[in-house]
Amino acid sequence: MEPWPQRFDERLHIFAHGETFDVDAFLADSTLHPDYVWRREPPNTSGIEFLLGDGRAIRPAAQEELAMSYLASHRQELKKLRCFPGVEYLILGLVRICPVEATGIAVTPSVKLLQQADELGIVSTYYVTIDGRGLG
Repeated sequence: MEPWPQRFDERLHIFAHGETFDVDAFLADSTLHPDYVWRREPPNTSGIEFLLGDGRAIRPAAQEELAMSYLASHRQELKKLRCFPGVEYLILGLVRICPVEATGIAVTPSVKLLQQADELGIVSTYYVTIDGRGLG
């Protein structure tokens, strides 16, 4: 596995976590291969993360296409993950970075992506951070 990404590296990802989620038990019987796995004792969560694309290298429309393709090709395994004991959160997240000189940013997933994620019980969450803030 690669080093853990910075909290707000621009990326598209799916992650699942929960206080009592036994990631090893899930992975023992799954064809999914997460990019990151974490294991913590409650009340902290354990979970898995699947990176779907580097937001700085892939345009938003292409990221959504990539996400829809991933959701379609892994539909059954993602349904199993959603229903797996201990999974409290299953999220499709997009982290976007707003340039510091911008006056604002709006990030909205397409209706098609939201519908596809909702059918699988996946919550879509978009995160926005301001580039360079808090670095100095």
